[in-house]
Amino acid sequence: MTRGQIWVYTVGSRAFRMLIVSNDEHNDFEELLPWGLAVERAGAESVLSVRLAAGDPLAGAFVMIPKVYRLDRTALRENLGFVGNDTMNAVEYGLREFLVLP
Repeated sequence: MTRGQIWVYTVGSRAFRMLIVSNDEHNDFEELLPWGLAVERAGAESVLSVRLAAGDPLAGAFVMIPKVYRLDRTALRENLGFVGNDTMNAVEYGLREFLVLP
């Protein structure tokens, strides 16, 4: 998996969508768990969520900044594609705000 991709993530019989936010160097190590943010159809745009743009997979859905998860690699089922640069920049901004980073 690569930073900026949205994946279908399964837990038991439930499927979720996750945006990979850990960097590619981290993701290359099989023993490390990648980090992802939940992508949900319902939501409201705020500093803690980002609406996926027209060119993004799942356009119109929301990346939920506070919903940060460590992901089991074996539960990543389907790569839905990459979000655009503008979307990823907005997600990065939201993460910095959420984590109170410069």
